[in-house]
Amino acid sequence: MSREIGTFFLFLVFIKPNPTPTPLKKVFCLILLLCFSVANSQNKSFIYTPNNIDSIQNYINKITTNKIGSFDIKNQKKIKEILLERKETFFKSIKDSSFIFDKNINNYLQTVLAEIYRSNPQIDNKDFYFLISKSLIPNAACYGNGIFTINLGLFNLAENNDEIAFIICHELSHYILNHNDKSLLKHIQTFNSKDVKKKLSAASNLKYGRRAAVTSLLSDLKYNFMKHSRNDEIQADSLGIVLFSKTKYSQQAAVTALKKLDFDEGMVFNNQTNLKQNFNFKDYPFKEVWTEKEDKLFDITQSANDFALDKDSLKTHPDIPLRIETILHNNKLSSTSPSKELLDLVKKKVAENSFRIYYDSNRYDYALYQILSLHENQDIDDLTYTKAISTLFKKIFLLKQNHVFGKYVEPANTFSEEKYVNEIRLFLNNLELKNVRKIGYAFCAENELKAKDDVLFQDNFSFFKNLNQN
Repeated sequence: MSREIGTFFLFLVFIKPNPTPTPLKKVFCLILLLCFSVANSQNKSFIYTPNNIDSIQNYINKITTNKIGSFDIKNQKKIKEILLERKETFFKSIKDSSFIFDKNINNYLQTVLAEIYRSNPQIDNKDFYFLISKSLIPNAACYGNGIFTINLGLFNLAENNDEIAFIICHELSHYILNHNDKSLLKHIQTFNSKDVKKKLSAASNLKYGRRAAVTSLLSDLKYNFMKHSRNDEIQADSLGIVLFSKTKYSQQAAVTALKKLDFDEGMVFNNQTNLKQNFNFKDYPFKEVWTEKEDKLFDITQSANDFALDKDSLKTHPDIPLRIETILHNNKLSSTSPSKELLDLVKKKVAENSFRIYYDSNRYDYALYQILSLHENQDIDDLTYTKAISTLFKKIFLLKQNHVFGKYVEPANTFSEEKYVNEIRLFLNNLELKNVRKIGYAFCAENELKAKDDVLFQDNFSFFKNLNQN
């Protein structure tokens, strides 16, 4: 699994596991389930601001200092430079309110972690923190210092607790096998090699494009350092199976989890959004020109991959078919009924908040995609959909009115691999201010009964009423 990619998109929630968990009883699970349901009904939105920021920073300082001290003196200078940079990235993410904090997901992970630790008492987990990235790309990561990350997208991908548990066991194995430390040392050796120094010297001596050449070379070195090798992944699978087999979970989940992670780019943002169906109103019909591409004599825009880094991070799970074959060849996997306690509730909360994640990040093209996609799949109710669309179009109107729309929504790209997101960009960019004003009003008018008692919706409706009366 990916180890360091999360540094670039670090949106996390800190979860401190119980170092000495006790076996979970059915009664406890029932109580936890009821508590989760009540809390979930009362708080549907994620919280981005930690209430224990000092303790989090103290923890990161502590593990950074300890990790630097664990390396030989001859490597400590470069090690310190890298790890201090990583630490500052964490701190900046905290200060930028880039984290989500959710007790419900924390409780869910505690149940899975408790079973893994109970079944593997040899794991020294007292300094472990599990963090949840708000990225909707399915992924997980081990940082080698006691911090682990799980992307929200992984909860959407997994069908049961068993699959989540195997992925956690895999990441724990990276830690136990010191893959991160070994990779860090290898990176330093590569950085100090004659070949790299020669390339850096050549790039630095270029008459033109010097900065770009050096930056590109350093970026390649950094990215290669962040990837796990095929050998590392197979080793982590092997030890992960050992840890996983001691738990109550179905061993077959190791295979099903890996199969789910072996997806191609077409599985990301691939749901139809039916723009015409959603924005075709009796009093203001959908106009085909809204989704027509502008013909250009020349289009020299390079092929764009809207979530290139995230997708590349998925490709750091190399050779999944080979890894599955290796697991099946070396292990006789038992099969039991998979468990889903609490996971369905987690998946529901992730769905309800996924468009808010993009909205809060000012990514309005992805927010609209997610709203339409979730509604199409009946993952959000009509009231949530109605409030979300009316709110988003109010925001789009204000952005266009203030001539800052382009800062938040990219132009459509001819070469974009994200077909439906690109279609939404085309739609939003083609809309004139008067179109947004009329669409907002028509949408609110046709959906008024669905949200007649909702304050937010009525406020949005009044906004568009006033615009269309002037």
